[in-house]
Amino acid sequence: MKKILFMIAGCISLSSAFAQVEKGNKLVGVGLGSISYTNSDSKTTYSNTSTVYNSDGNSFSISINPNVAWFVADKLAVGGGVSVSFYSSKSNSSNTSSTTTSESKSTQPSFYIGPLARYYFGGSSKGMPFAQVNFQYGIYGGKSESKTSTGSSSETKTKPKGDWNAGAAFGYEHFVNKNIGLYASVGFNYGSSKTSYEYRPSTGTGYDYTSTYSRFYIPVNVGLQVHILGKKGKK
Repeated sequence: MKKILFMIAGCISLSSAFAQVEKGNKLVGVGLGSISYTNSDSKTTYSNTSTVYNSDGNSFSISINPNVAWFVADKLAVGGGVSVSFYSSKSNSSNTSSTTTSESKSTQPSFYIGPLARYYFGGSSKGMPFAQVNFQYGIYGGKSESKTSTGSSSETKTKPKGDWNAGAAFGYEHFVNKNIGLYASVGFNYGSSKTSYEYRPSTGTGYDYTSTYSRFYIPVNVGLQVHILGKKGKK
């Protein structure tokens, strides 16, 4: 009799574990990507001069990643995601051989959007690991400004020509209940971008230039996931 009761309890637990990831359900969530604040202070000396070069500054960056997906099959959700990020920095420079100081500021917001697919596997009523693949195309802008205590200044505007990234992520979602989950993931992404810049000094002639580069990076995310159950999951 005890064995039968354990089997029934196990089936109920397994059913509860799969309720969040059944076909017909919907995923709505938001992830919080890298948040960083850096404060720096440096002094540089050279063997061929007594001049000491000083620099101090700070920078801040944050990324927010909402997503929505539909379970087209048990454990498999297909949808799309958005990544919104912001970066800003400020630095001051001086040296002991001159009374001139300089200040630089930079800001760069960005917006990426694209499809994603997530597959849950294994796990229990308490949570499940998952694998996810995604592709995103981005647009971004921003500008940097520099000025000195003598009155000269310059401004550089950023104009994107194309930016994309693709990759895979692996994570684990803890089910708080049938509708709410908390997750963490780490990914492997590759991207490429092309950007043009417009440099305009306060005196003299400005110029434009273009930069193309590729990158590999490891994104880390934590977030909240809402499971909107379909008719089958609500039973």
